[in-house]
Amino acid sequence: MNGILCWFVFEAVRRERVVSVAIPLRRATILGLTLSIPALLLHREVEYMQEHLAIPNWAWIVISAGALYLISRLHEGATHLTDRYFNRELDHAERNIAAAIFKAKEPSEVDRILAERPFHLLKLSSAASFRRNGAEFRRGSDGHGWGEQTTRTLSPDTPMLAPVSKGVPFSISDEDKSEPGLPAGFSRPVLAVPAANPIRCFALALYGPHASGADLDANEHAMLKRIAQDAAAVYAEIENNDLRHRISTLERKLSGNGARAEKRPKRRR
Repeated sequence: MNGILCWFVFEAVRRERVVSVAIPLRRATILGLTLSIPALLLHREVEYMQEHLAIPNWAWIVISAGALYLISRLHEGATHLTDRYFNRELDHAERNIAAAIFKAKEPSEVDRILAERPFHLLKLSSAASFRRNGAEFRRGSDGHGWGEQTTRTLSPDTPMLAPVSKGVPFSISDEDKSEPGLPAGFSRPVLAVPAANPIRCFALALYGPHASGADLDANEHAMLKRIAQDAAAVYAEIENNDLRHRISTLERKLSGNGARAEKRPKRRR
């Protein structure tokens, strides 16, 4: 227990973004305590084996290191599995955001949902959405945590945005200074999520860490990726509807002009 409490304090003070040092009594903690029981049993078995097997001390060090690695991997995998199947709040947030995106009628509405809903439902420090506008990404809404001095446009040629072409979420390093217009300090984005299909990237959403200072976990990354894919489908559908409407309007105009031309009396020579 003392080791676990010390680990919590260490994790809280080693990160610059952490603003709360409260001990998160989550399922992961209980799971860690539960997995300590097999470790205790394994320790007892090792003591028994040491008495009956002539294994050098260096070999026991290798064996113990391997056992520690396997237990840590088991702990990490079980934690993600537990969060995946028992984190109902995250599932509810995803359904809420996806439903709002599919009801959107304008690209600007999708922009607003991509920034606003995750910001409130996931309790983030910042969030903003940049939609593709020619050769750049442009932020139409103010976003959250983005002040007046922050950038309104992002260039895909920026080294920080090089992974955009892959169409999958990617982390933004605190040391990356290639884009000086990002929010500073606690509001600085830590995750970029492209709203893209296999052919085209329609928008890019930038999210900061949780308001508590904790990073976004793997399940939240996956959730934001799925809602970005939903947003890409809606962007494409809105764009297609707009193009079909323009084509229909032009066809009606051409048809009307042709009909009027046919009704005109022909001039006698």
